[in-house]
Amino acid sequence: MKKLITLITLLLCAVTLFAQAPEKFTYQAVVRNASNSLVANTQVGMRVSILQGSVSGSAVYVETQTGTTNANGLVTLSIGGGNVQQGTFANIDWANGPFFLKTETDPNGGSNYTVTTTQQLLSVPYALYAKTAENGFSGDYNDLTNTPQNVSAFNNDAEYITNAQLAALLAALNGRIDSLQTLLDMIAPGVDIMSCPEAPTVTDFDGNVYQTVKIGNQCWMRENMRTTHYADGSPITGDFYVPTGPQEYGYLYKWSTVMNGMPSSALNPSGVTGICPTGWHVPSDAEWTQLTDYVSGQPEYVCGDNPQNIARALASQTNWNTGTTACGPGYDMSLNNATGFTALPAGDYYPGGIHDIGANTYFWTATEFSSSSAWIRWLGSHTSNVPSDDYNKGGNGLSVRCVRN
Repeated sequence: MKKLITLITLLLCAVTLFAQAPEKFTYQAVVRNASNSLVANTQVGMRVSILQGSVSGSAVYVETQTGTTNANGLVTLSIGGGNVQQGTFANIDWANGPFFLKTETDPNGGSNYTVTTTQQLLSVPYALYAKTAENGFSGDYNDLTNTPQNVSAFNNDAEYITNAQLAALLAALNGRIDSLQTLLDMIAPGVDIMSCPEAPTVTDFDGNVYQTVKIGNQCWMRENMRTTHYADGSPITGDFYVPTGPQEYGYLYKWSTVMNGMPSSALNPSGVTGICPTGWHVPSDAEWTQLTDYVSGQPEYVCGDNPQNIARALASQTNWNTGTTACGPGYDMSLNNATGFTALPAGDYYPGGIHDIGANTYFWTATEFSSSSAWIRWLGSHTSNVPSDDYNKGGNGLSVRCVRN
């Protein structure tokens, strides 16, 4: 059975003032297929159950609905407005919780539900419980107890809110709710970062712990290597340099240091352990191509209409020099890092010192270009794509990212 990834979002349910609460609340989900691609502009079938007591509790209400995803894979439903299979939504005793929302999804639009998620309902539908207060007072002043005296003396000298002011306040609130919905419709679901389920972190011989990220079918480190030992414990002597900046900049290594005596590889996977921890390897040029091709194929990661404009999706949200290229990492860093790759501008080393910190970052591959140079990938604050190039193996020191075997 294909495993589908569904990102679930419960939205704010507005509570109306001095009016009856609606017998429903809003639910949204982003649907992805087995290859982590969005299921966009597609009809999907969903079964929704409200469970009482626990994630395995009894269902007090069940309904089915069919919705259509938008261009971002987002489907929107009104829970309480579907085809009722069990129970009565209006009769749910929200005071007798906790309650959990269970959703089952068929991305093909039918009732072959292959995705199941369950999560606790917090404050969203409990506005419905507040509506029971409508029965607490008959509306007749004479029915009240402990009534204030001399009610006829009440006036608006204290500047209590008027009906007109209340109406204006509610109109402004409705405008804010509409703006919130517009914003939610624009959010790209790709900003959710997923660590590798099989290896959320990896530790090198020195004890450095690196975060990981799952991008497509590859498991990458989210940080640059900063080890002073190979996986077998033998020390790295010389041929690496430490840039000034956060530890995630890592170290800058010469290609021979990275390879640790292993020959060039153009395979995918490369099979070159090199400087990487046990179970990980130095990516070949082909593996870098697999990464960039995948990111280019996901609309939420691409800037504008050019599928090559993916630098922003791979770059970190900090430390880049300000740039003027709209799709470059330095233009608006808050828009960076949709993939979670978190490339930081660690610069490079060549004879004379470390250069380009804040402006560029360069990564070795395990693949030779010639007897004196090897393939690299790099990102720049003014560059919208992720170019490949060849760098001198003997003179340059560059960053390294490892991929899980």
